[in-house]
Amino acid sequence: MSEKQSMRTVEREFIISATGKSREEVYGSIFSKLRKVVYDEIKGVVLHMEPLEVYTLEEKEKKFSEKFLWLFMPRTRYEYYMNLKIIVLIKFIPI
Repeated sequence: MSEKQSMRTVEREFIISATGKSREEVYGSIFSKLRKVVYDEIKGVVLHMEPLEVYTLEEKEKKFSEKFLWLFMPRTRYEYYMNLKIIVLIKFIPI
């Protein structure tokens, strides 16, 4: 019986954006979305995903002041938006 390689390796590019209260939260959200997108797009069993390159296409920081009853205890809040291009190496077994 001859052996046949079943595993395939592809490199794909994804553009994903997210918002959050901190940069760490935004990056976590983006990579969580990336995982879901890869599993939806690849028809097979994903064995390994490795981000090779990450490019920032757009980054915005929104700063606003929040007050209790429009007067008391002012505090500064931030909201971050990022749009990233991620090139991923994917190893999978097609079904």
